[in-house]
Amino acid sequence: MNRNKIFFKKLFVFFLLVLAGNFLMNTVYDHWMYYNRMNRNQDRQFNAMPDTLKYLMLGNSHNIIDPEILGNSFSYVTPRELYPQTYYKLKYILEKTSKRPRYILLSIDPLNFSPKAENDLTFDGYWKKYLDYPEMMRETGHRVYLLNWVTGRFFSYVGNFKFMFNSIPYLRTSFKLIKHGYFPRRNYRNFGQEQNREALGLQRATSYLASYNKTSELGTVRYYGKILDLCKKYHIRPVLLRMPLTDEYLKSAYAMVDIKKLDGEVIAYTRLHSDNFKVFDFRNKFHGRPEYFFNADHVNPIGATIVTKKIKYLLEMTDTDNYTDSLSVILN
Repeated sequence: MNRNKIFFKKLFVFFLLVLAGNFLMNTVYDHWMYYNRMNRNQDRQFNAMPDTLKYLMLGNSHNIIDPEILGNSFSYVTPRELYPQTYYKLKYILEKTSKRPRYILLSIDPLNFSPKAENDLTFDGYWKKYLDYPEMMRETGHRVYLLNWVTGRFFSYVGNFKFMFNSIPYLRTSFKLIKHGYFPRRNYRNFGQEQNREALGLQRATSYLASYNKTSELGTVRYYGKILDLCKKYHIRPVLLRMPLTDEYLKSAYAMVDIKKLDGEVIAYTRLHSDNFKVFDFRNKFHGRPEYFFNADHVNPIGATIVTKKIKYLLEMTDTDNYTDSLSVILN
């Protein structure tokens, strides 16, 4: 009997130690992980923005618009962001804050619509405050969202050890360079100087587009449609962007999927949910100019500045009360 008591006492102590260790790991990860710190900094800056905000940039790191150049704008862009995350963040902004931007700027590249781009979520420790995981599970039937909820609440560090390791050099990083939510473009690498650009382009394109089938059919567009519905409900005009990509990336992408077909399907679906949107196409803006890129699919500071200035010009040119085209595709 005494042996049993001792065993269960040790088991109970072990269980408490495991809980305490997990709580400590979860807390340390949520507090010190680099991307979480950047995102919290974004949240603070957004809360300080005036309610007269005109332009709001959303989505993943391909959205490289500099709000200081554009003016009266905020970049709420985060790494690896998917449309479900964008939808719930926008929903939170429109329902829980007093900010009502006139324009939403969102990238619509094929990677955003790949079959895996609805439930391949990351950084749930941060996104748990925005996402309604039970609702997502009910609507999609994907039980993976239940796992996302559990990990985000209690085990946010699990599976993210790579990001924990990468965060170590940035523990004392100052975020003073981040203004209006914008992460300055990385500038320590020039894609034009890379020796194996073809291989690097193939690598990046494959990582994003490999989940498409041979007929190049769009993956789920559920949350993209929800974003457009929110814009329509709150009288916000979507500005949809095809962002610059290197020749090497595009060569591999065109070999893997039917880009023209995908673009047409995206526009057709957009028309079902919006009657007042713009499309700016910069995909081939830097054809033959790899020096404007950091890697195969992200521009460097020079490229970001050029594209932002062009977008600013196009927005000002079309920002009139009588400009009501349901679609304006403006090429680079």
